[in-house]
Parts: sequence; C-alpha cells; structure tokens
Amino acid sequence: MAEATPVRWTGTVTAKVESFSRAQVWPYLEDFGGLYKIDPLADISYALEGVYGQPGLIRFCAASTTTETGETKILWFHEKLLAMDPTTYSYNYEVLENNVGFTYCKSSFKVVPIDGDEALGSQIEWTYVSDPFEGKTPDHFVRLFQHQSPSHGKEY
Repeated sequence: MAEATPVRWTGTVTAKVESFSRAQVWPYLEDFGGLYKIDPLADISYALEGVYGQPGLIRFCAASTTTETGETKILWFHEKLLAMDPTTYSYNYEVLENNVGFTYCKSSFKVVPIDGDEALGSQIEWTYVSDPFEGKTPDHFVRLFQHQSPSHGKEY
C-alpha cells in the first residue's frame, strides 16, 4: 500500500505599499541578504555564500524571542535563493537548515500593482508551501508574517 502524501500548508500574505511603484519597492526586496531591512521580525540577516541576485545564494537569518518561561532563545534559518527575476519583481527561495522546525518550506516574494493599477502603489505578496508545523494550525504562518512591529513579539 502506497503512503499518502502529507498535506502541505499553502497561503499568501500581502502588504500594501501605497504611493510607491514596483520599481521603487523592488530594491528593498532584491537584497536577499538584507531581510532585516524589511522584516521587523529579523534581527540580523546576511549573505552566507554565493553571488547576490543569483540562484544558489544562501542567506543566514536570526531572530531572538522570549519563551513562555521568560528565557531568550535565538531562532535561525539558512535560506537558499532558487530564482530571481527583476523584470517581474519576484524571487523564489527555500528554507534549509534551521532550529525553528521547518522540514519543508518554499516561498516566493513578488511586487505587483495594487488592484492592477500602479498609480495606487504596490503590493508585496509572500506565498508559501510548507509542511505542517507540529502543534500549530495552518493559519500560523499568516499570523506570524502579518506582525507589523517587533513589539508584537516573535512567535515561531
């Protein structure tokens, strides 16, 4: 009897950047190693190996969090750039080694016009496909990435 393929979680999180064109927003996303510049949950990120903008670039990201017992814990990821296309303002990457609990996660970022009208500004779309997180619900990622400020706390 063949084993069933596990159900993976999928979803999309968006953020509007009103009054800014895709060309104005893209330089912030294009810096794959500089995630900390746009994500308030990332304390640090940098290119670990590879060539900026080229598939195979590995970035290291880390964030501190406070556990339920009040201890500080450092969460870290290695993520690999799979493809980057500045003409479509998009890139794809996957999570590699980490101490957070990811076993499989591939994601994409893209910048699109709000409601198809660039005069309104841009919208950043983060789409993911992930194995389930033990003890979490499918909307866990959406809640995680909709935090707008580090003061909300970091829950992984």
